[in-house]
Amino acid sequence: MSCILTISGRNFDIDQFIDKSNLKPFRKSYKGQPRFKTKPDGAKLTQSSISIETSKADFDNLTKQISDTVRYLKRNKDNLVHIATFKGIDHAVLDFGVDLRIDKVKVLTQSDTFPNALLKLAGDLGLDIELSIYPVDLQSNLERRRTNA
Repeated sequence: MSCILTISGRNFDIDQFIDKSNLKPFRKSYKGQPRFKTKPDGAKLTQSSISIETSKADFDNLTKQISDTVRYLKRNKDNLVHIATFKGIDHAVLDFGVDLRIDKVKVLTQSDTFPNALLKLAGDLGLDIELSIYPVDLQSNLERRRTNA
C-alpha cells in the first residue's frame, strides 16, 4: 500500500460515517481499543480512525500513486465531500509513501512535486497531504531488529 487516506477524530463515529459516505476502509480503529494487539492492557487509542487505500502503486512510483489517487478522489468525490461536514472528524490526510532515493553518492537531494490537480481536489475536500519517506531496505531492517530482540 502506498497512498492511504486516513480520517480520524477524538469523537469520530466511524460506523456512522461509513454508512453515510459508503466509503470502504481496509482498517477501522476505535477509540479506547489497545494501541497494540500484543499489549491488550497497554496504552489505548485516543481517537477513532479509518484508513482507505487510494493507490496500490509501489513506493518507487509516486507518479502512479498520484494518478491513481486523483482518479480515486474524482470517482468518490460525492462520498468524500462528507469529510468536511461530518461532526467529530479532526484530521483527514492523504499519505503518500515513497522510497528514500538519497544514497549520498549519486543522489544527494530528494524532491517530489504534487500537481495542481491533486492539490485542488484535496483542498476542495479538506484533505491534507503528507509524504512519508521510507528507507529502501526497511523490510530487511525490521526483520533484523526482530531477530536481534
